[in-house]
Amino acid sequence: MILTEEKNYTISLEKEESDSENGLTGNTIELEFSNKELLHEIITCGMPIQRLTIAYPEKKRLEMLYKVFLVEMALDTEGDRLKKSQKTAYLDSSEKSVISYYMGMFFTKLLSHRLYGDEYLTHLNLIKKMDHSEYNDFFASEWRPEMVGYNPVDRSWSAWEAKGGSNRREQALKKGTQQLEAIGTLNGVKPDPAVVCMTYYDHSYLCGILRQASGKADGEPVQFHTEDYFEAYYHPIRELFFDRESNLRLYDSFAEVTFTIPYFSDNQEQTEERRIQIGMSRELLQKLMDADYKVIAEMRKKADKEKCPEGAYMGADGIYIR
Repeated sequence: MILTEEKNYTISLEKEESDSENGLTGNTIELEFSNKELLHEIITCGMPIQRLTIAYPEKKRLEMLYKVFLVEMALDTEGDRLKKSQKTAYLDSSEKSVISYYMGMFFTKLLSHRLYGDEYLTHLNLIKKMDHSEYNDFFASEWRPEMVGYNPVDRSWSAWEAKGGSNRREQALKKGTQQLEAIGTLNGVKPDPAVVCMTYYDHSYLCGILRQASGKADGEPVQFHTEDYFEAYYHPIRELFFDRESNLRLYDSFAEVTFTIPYFSDNQEQTEERRIQIGMSRELLQKLMDADYKVIAEMRKKADKEKCPEGAYMGADGIYIR
C-alpha cells in the first residue's frame, strides 16, 4: 500500500447497536474513504507514549514516519480493498500485536468521525485531571476505557475502545464493552455513544465491527477541562510545526509544514522521494504557539466554513493534508 497515492478505498463494517427490547441489532455498511482522509487520521492520532519524551519534540516526526511505515507494510491493496500483507507473515505474535494495536487506533479515529460525527478523538490518559495533579490514567475499577471523542458544536462527549487483531474475537468485544462501562459520565453527561471498534481480517480483507455498549452499568464520573482536552489533541500536532526539519511555510491565510517520506517498498526506486504537507490556518497556528487552548476550544465551535488549499483534505479539526 502507498498512502500517498491518490486513491479511494472501501471497508466492510458491521455496526451493532443496543436495543432495549431486542438486545444487539446490527447492519452492514460499505464505507468509502480516501488515502488523504486515512493519512489525516494516522497523523492526528496522538499516542500515550508521547508522555515519555516530552523534552524531545522531534519525536513526533519520527512517530509519524513509523506509523506510515506500519500501515504501508501491514496492508496491500486489491482494487479498492485493503488486504493483509504477506510481508508480515514471518513476524512473531508480539510484533503482530503492535501492528494490530495501531491499526485499531487509526481506524477507530476514522470511523468515529464518519459514522458518529465525532470531530475529535484522543486518549483519556493524555488528558489532565481537573486539578492538573496528574493525568486520567486509571480508575478504581478493573477496566479502563481508552479514548474520548468530542463534538464541539453540540458539546457532546463519547467513549471509545479500540481493538485490533487478525480475527474477529468475541471475547475482546465483550471486554471492550466492560471497559466502556467503567465510565458513568464525562463532564457530567453520559457518553453518547460508547462504542468498541475492532479491526480484523476476513479472508485476508480488512474489515471492522462497531459494537455499542449497553450503558446499563453505573460507572465512575470523569471530569476534565475542555481546554485540557484540546491540549491533549493538538499538542502532538503543534510539535510537528515546531520541528526544525518541518520547513514551515506561510502563505495566504495558511501555515504549512512539509515532510519528506521515504518509500518503504522494495518495488520503488531508492532515488525517489515523496512529500506530505500538513497545514492549518495561520490563526489556529498562532493560538497553538501561544498554547491558548481555552481560546482554541471556543474557535472550534464555529469552524464549519473553513477553507483549505485546492486538492487538500481538511478534517473537522482544522488540520489539512495534501
